[in-house]
Amino acid sequence: MAGDKPLGAGTLTPAELDKEADKVYRLFKRGNSKVSICRALGMSMDVVERRLARARKNLGEDSLADMRTDRESSLTDMIREAHKNLENADTVAERNACVRTIADLNMKVAKLLGLEVPAKVTLEMEKTLEILQLQPDPVWGD
Repeated sequence: MAGDKPLGAGTLTPAELDKEADKVYRLFKRGNSKVSICRALGMSMDVVERRLARARKNLGEDSLADMRTDRESSLTDMIREAHKNLENADTVAERNACVRTIADLNMKVAKLLGLEVPAKVTLEMEKTLEILQLQPDPVWGD
């Protein structure tokens, strides 16, 4: 009897939940943020996160490994582009922004790969500082 269920419990069947989870996952994989998915589908953030968790569980380990590889490749491309931007930066503010971007992207890669973040960030920051020290400052000319 439907009146015996708690409010909001069990309104969707497992098959309907899987279908909804797949829809949320496809939107997320195409680059939509969780917030935009919430707005587009009229769901709360909690529901979107639960649907994503269900979709990931349904994917299986092979698909998750493929997804990690795709994400790693994308982050690597962004890191490469950020290094190019750093080399072409004209001001200290631009350089600082590039350094922050590189550090952030490297932390994301480290987290994705399950690596210890501080060591990875420290290494990348040292590389970045070496680049900065080799370039003369256009304002001060040193």
